[in-house]
Amino acid sequence: MKRKPMLLRRLSASISPQNKLTIGLLGVNRGVGVTYTGMLLASYFASERRFKTAYLECNNHRDFALLREAYEWSKENDYSFSLDRITYFKQVTLNRIPEILGGDYDCYILDFGTNYTVAMDEFIRCGNKIIIGDIAIWNQIRMVSFIKDMESIKGSKHWIHMIPYAKDNLIKRISIETKRCFFRIPYEPEPTSLSRDTHKLFHGLFG
Repeated sequence: MKRKPMLLRRLSASISPQNKLTIGLLGVNRGVGVTYTGMLLASYFASERRFKTAYLECNNHRDFALLREAYEWSKENDYSFSLDRITYFKQVTLNRIPEILGGDYDCYILDFGTNYTVAMDEFIRCGNKIIIGDIAIWNQIRMVSFIKDMESIKGSKHWIHMIPYAKDNLIKRISIETKRCFFRIPYEPEPTSLSRDTHKLFHGLFG
């Protein structure tokens, strides 16, 4: 049997942040890379910022079940799996979110998938809100429509919008069209090991 690769390198002692971070992730449609983005963020905060990080699967996509099978973990139980400073909580129902947020983590990443009709209240409560879009032209149309639908929500114009693997001209065009701030998420073949470009992006947003 082929051995699974270790998810992350061992991390040294860290310095905790003064305030806990909560980051909500929403995808405009399935397959845009919400979990991919969440893994990049978890790796950034755990390895680069030395934050104890909780990543919550607050949707019914069941991607974490596949993630659990793909790597080796230092600790596992029926509800979560972890290695060093990252703990993944699978299939978190909305009524369990306050319990987990009451834990001793420095950073909480809440992955709502595309479940914004049900989870919008919890998403809005997050201190940092990220919308994930797609490079496909038909899904760009969905993004524009989504932004128009969200205009009535106070503060929505300050949400962070990201598109994985997008080219600069697409980011520029859709930013102008929607009057929103868009960022390109670089491609990472291993989302637990960040390139300089990804580190620079997240450091600019959260550092």
